[in-house]
Amino acid sequence: MMRGFEPSDSAILTKDFFIEKKVKDLLIPGIGYGRNAKVFTDNGIHETGIEISETAIELARQNGLNLNVFHGSVTDMP
Repeated sequence: MMRGFEPSDSAILTKDFFIEKKVKDLLIPGIGYGRNAKVFTDNGIHETGIEISETAIELARQNGLNLNVFHGSVTDMP
């Protein structure tokens, strides 16, 4: 968790754009440990993540990120 849990500036700007466009659902490939995901959840956007690292998924859950995260590679998505 070398970048901590604060969302990046780009995630905050994207959240603002999604709210303006009334985005309700979001798929995040490579969600990692969820650093940039919480800002969307906190603003009513439903998220689903895909992550190749089981460690990152576990870190996300340990730190209270409670959303659907599928373990796997985005290159294997149908």
